[in-house]
Amino acid sequence: MSHTKAFDRASRGRGAAAARRISVPPVITRHAATVFWADLVGRRCASREECAVVFDVTFQTACNWFDGFSCPTGDKVMMAMRMWPEEFTGDGDV
Repeated sequence: MSHTKAFDRASRGRGAAAARRISVPPVITRHAATVFWADLVGRRCASREECAVVFDVTFQTACNWFDGFSCPTGDKVMMAMRMWPEEFTGDGDV
């Protein structure tokens, strides 16, 4: 004989409020991060070649950053934070 379940499957035995998903907006959107990074390397690196050398990336990657086509990986952001900490302590207007 089968028994009916005394709880809702979606909430797994917790209350209905616990079943709701919480959506947390990102601190910065991908687009805003790409724009921020393009501006940063444009100000701090005299050329795409210098950017490639400073961050140990290919020339094409440096071009993509300058043109705002892509964002760097976390290790490159951390390198920039160590080299230019003042660039990361602004009021958050990106």
